[in-house]
Amino acid sequence: MPPPSHRPRPRIGRAGVKRMNRFTRRIGAVGVLLLLAGSLAGCGSGGDSGGAGGASSGPMDATKAGLPKSADDISGTIDKTKVKKNLVVGVDNPYYLFHHDIDVALAKGYFKEFGIDSVDIKTIEDPLPPLIGGSLDLALYDTDTAIAAAKKSGQGLRFLSVYLGGEANVLGVGKGINTGADLKGKTITGGQFGSRNDAIIRQLLRDNGVEPDRDVKIVSTGGQSNERLQSVIAGTVDGASIQLRHRTVLEKAGGKVLFEETREVPQSGWSANKLLQESPETVTAFLAATLKARQFITDQANKDEVLTIMRDKKFEIPTEYADAYAAENAPDYHVSDGGFKPADMDKFISDQITYKTVPDGTDWRQYTYLLPLWRAQKALGLPLNPALADM
Repeated sequence: MPPPSHRPRPRIGRAGVKRMNRFTRRIGAVGVLLLLAGSLAGCGSGGDSGGAGGASSGPMDATKAGLPKSADDISGTIDKTKVKKNLVVGVDNPYYLFHHDIDVALAKGYFKEFGIDSVDIKTIEDPLPPLIGGSLDLALYDTDTAIAAAKKSGQGLRFLSVYLGGEANVLGVGKGINTGADLKGKTITGGQFGSRNDAIIRQLLRDNGVEPDRDVKIVSTGGQSNERLQSVIAGTVDGASIQLRHRTVLEKAGGKVLFEETREVPQSGWSANKLLQESPETVTAFLAATLKARQFITDQANKDEVLTIMRDKKFEIPTEYADAYAAENAPDYHVSDGGFKPADMDKFISDQITYKTVPDGTDWRQYTYLLPLWRAQKALGLPLNPALADM
């Protein structure tokens, strides 16, 4: 089955997305960011502005010095006269799950409610260089890669809000494999060696009594989760890290999901750079509109309307993938309020330091700015998440 897409794109999947040891591959691009900044014609901070808001008077981070003293100091009122009217954002993934917050917010009028007229989505393999260079206003990307880039670049990049806060670790296998014992001597891939996917598929095997360095042959592969699925179906490998939405496709081909785990991991989210410095009000407005859309999306009663909006936008969503809507748009997976538990972020970044995708000694709080998220949550009548007391 061809990957679901808006147009043919180079990437698909999320927990199963191609990561290619992103710290070395993507952070190496920081040295040439200014050359790449103009690569998207018509993007970024130039052009129409609804009046840029001034930068925050305090440090733009989530360290103690950068936190409001109390929830009463956080304003949920958004001044639309200070909101930039037209935005350009970058998303690295063509799957509808990474576009529908914006497309639903546009269709339902939520952006206009908060002062934004249009949002142009650019699907780019790596949106961080143009974000740092200023030709994108915001980017949706892997949390660890964004925080690593913020530390490496020193350009004011800040992580803002979690998009996907759950991680499904799924081992799909081919015909004839029904137990862990059947994996003996078989070939398994989690993707590229050194990636998070590779590490967590090894851990999934261990958790189920299979020693990856002894009982199976782990191979390194490129591509995305859809390509790994097709490799299992074709018999190129015996098992691979796949996505929840692949279950039905694999079962129809005679395979099965052998092992799976789902856990809370703040794996991806929105980041901003120059826009945050020039118009923090716009960042708050963007988060408020997209979180309002996400509240609508994660209400399972709205599934048919959301899928209709996305299909009208020419996204291909096969029945098998539509069937995964409840899992992929669960409020604790496609995080309905954009928040996270600081303890989960602590563990996630610590793990990523171990996997060498985040530099040693990185304190995520120095490269995360939560005031726009808290203001957006307050504007929508949501509890602050993370709670100030937990920070």
